[in-house]
Amino acid sequence: MRFDMYKTKTFELGIEGTSGYHAPVNKEFSNLNGSIGATYSVNNKTTLRTNFAKGYRVPNLSELTSNGMHGNRYEIGNENLSPENSFETDLNMHYHGEFLSFDLAGFYNQINDYIFISPTTDTTSNGISIYRFSQTNATLHGGEAGIHFHPKSLPWLHIEGTYSLVIGKQENGNYLPFIPAQKFRYEIRAEREKIGFLKKPSIKLSALTALKQSNPSPYETETNGYTLVNFSINTDIHVLRQILNFGISVNNIFDTQYFDHLSTLQPLNYYNQGRNISISLKIPFGIK
Repeated sequence: MRFDMYKTKTFELGIEGTSGYHAPVNKEFSNLNGSIGATYSVNNKTTLRTNFAKGYRVPNLSELTSNGMHGNRYEIGNENLSPENSFETDLNMHYHGEFLSFDLAGFYNQINDYIFISPTTDTTSNGISIYRFSQTNATLHGGEAGIHFHPKSLPWLHIEGTYSLVIGKQENGNYLPFIPAQKFRYEIRAEREKIGFLKKPSIKLSALTALKQSNPSPYETETNGYTLVNFSINTDIHVLRQILNFGISVNNIFDTQYFDHLSTLQPLNYYNQGRNISISLKIPFGIK
């Protein structure tokens, strides 16, 4: 259990009715929060966990007082925002075997007076899109799953995969803005202690698949799905008495053009980062 108290005080800035004006704010907030959880071992490989928690978050200065450009959009705050109160329940199952492990988790979160920013149909005099902070009762629910397999006959090989899902809805049935799409992540990784003069060499091939976000909020647009493929190698090399760590990575190998649903540059039709190649050399040292 914990008890929190907050005080927020700001002074008037600018001329009322003009861009950049910030009204004075003088607010005090307090709340009692707590959580309770339980763990049950089904056997020496499987564990179940559950938690219930009450959360509390006060609106920050940006949410209360914004009135100006932020990146490529014009944001307007709301000085009348109330604190958020959330009630979350989650359930988790973990299995850990000698060569296989996996996790399965789900959650449900009821948030009263959920604070969020969303696009509107309004624009400034020079055509900049206006985003406003508002709040409503909302729910967030979803889950994630993950698996890790390393074959008995190939202990240096690791195969991993994860899946995540979040659904956010307002009390009126509309979807919440800026909710990520469902995502799958896959990874094949090989690691050895030594190959010739290479120490702890590793090679990794990974991919990320985001499904189409077909549940946008009002004034948002749907975002198409995409798949990104990445590759990296890493190793330690001993030169004289010094250890050098050398790595090469290539992200988005196929230079896929895509938008992430959370990207603030999507309205400008600017894609996320394309192919990116990096080479690193790290020289660890210590001071005694």
